[in-house]
Amino acid sequence: MKRYLAILSFGMLAALSEASDDYPPARWVPAHSGNLTTATRPTSHPILYVIIHSTQGSYNGAISWFQNPQSRVSAHYVIRSSDGEVTQMVREKDIGWHAGNWTINTQSIGIEHEAIMQDPSWYTTAMYRSSADLTRYATRKYGIPRDRSRIRGHGEVSNTPCPGQYWNWDYYMDILRLDSRYQNAVVPRVMRPGESVTVALMMENSGDNAWSGQGDQPIRLGTQNPANRSSLFYQAGRWLTPNRPAAISYPVNASQTGLFQFMMTAPRNYGTYQESFQMVKEGVSWFGPQLTFQIQVVPWDLVIDNRSGYFLAAGDWQTSDAQADRYGADYRWIAASPTQKGYARWYLNAPIEGYYDVYAWWSAGSNRSPQVQYDMEHASGVTRFTLSQQSNGGRWNLLGRFYLTRGGGFVYVRGSGNANSVVTADAVRIAGPF
Repeated sequence: MKRYLAILSFGMLAALSEASDDYPPARWVPAHSGNLTTATRPTSHPILYVIIHSTQGSYNGAISWFQNPQSRVSAHYVIRSSDGEVTQMVREKDIGWHAGNWTINTQSIGIEHEAIMQDPSWYTTAMYRSSADLTRYATRKYGIPRDRSRIRGHGEVSNTPCPGQYWNWDYYMDILRLDSRYQNAVVPRVMRPGESVTVALMMENSGDNAWSGQGDQPIRLGTQNPANRSSLFYQAGRWLTPNRPAAISYPVNASQTGLFQFMMTAPRNYGTYQESFQMVKEGVSWFGPQLTFQIQVVPWDLVIDNRSGYFLAAGDWQTSDAQADRYGADYRWIAASPTQKGYARWYLNAPIEGYYDVYAWWSAGSNRSPQVQYDMEHASGVTRFTLSQQSNGGRWNLLGRFYLTRGGGFVYVRGSGNANSVVTADAVRIAGPF
């Protein structure tokens, strides 16, 4: 333990720094070459330990002190209290002079944490999480067991109180032993307003402790970017809360794969959305990769053909596939007359409430009635149209834009019409809401 009093401004540090080759989230600001031993670890010396330190001074002061040739000390990494920023100062292959124990120095990674040991406010959640991410990376890279025999404090290998009484070993080891790897996901890429889709995320427990969705500190999936964001795809009664889609579905031991399964309901507004999730042990920490999925919300575009279960033909309707401009495999037709009571009906079953464009499709012909009655039943009543089926066949013909309640909407075509002609019933389409 040393008090690092030398000062170097943050602007000067930033100008000197670049990305770390060993641990890319870290900046690289090299310690003075006289404050370390060049080596070829782990070939020259095995890396068996991670040693935890407190700086007993500022982050910038510690970095400056390791660059001072008179200090004769260095550590591999320094972590800032306020936000967990990491600066690497000694390559992992080289030996830092940090533990006051040569054997431990040769076999360890040293991590300094910005803190005054007598003041617990320095030991922030951001710093703990950043340090745990770094130590987890190092233990995975070098095969170091994640336990207190290998993750040690400075005072456990040398005569010093560092990292101090306020360093929370239980919390640190708990978050250190949390880890997960992404395996697979079933997530929609395109959705329609109000549409509900089952989502499944598969995650491997690459940590050391079992996962459970029960108890005081359950393992759950939470929203990110930002953390605990209320999701626009939240569905009441299907999510735990607006920022917690689901808990892990069943107990998952280390090296096993677990499932998060939940429903997503698309918002009303069209556009491209990004939904980000990460695992969290409630009351402890976020952990594992942040998963971001891009979902496009587009209008509903639904076709109800004469073969659909939402189609009904009442009366003496016949089936034909004679006309090439039909929609689908075939269409229905009925002999028209002024007294014909037969009708065909398409149930629109609007997915959500709103305004929809409604279209009709028919096959045209010279024997078609020039005066076909269409009735559009919507939220405000019934709108009637008289249309000719002798032209405009083989395409979508707009009936209009109508307000439909959720699950509502019917289109009728009546068999009444000119004698010696026929009326066809093929398909209708709705698009929206708008």
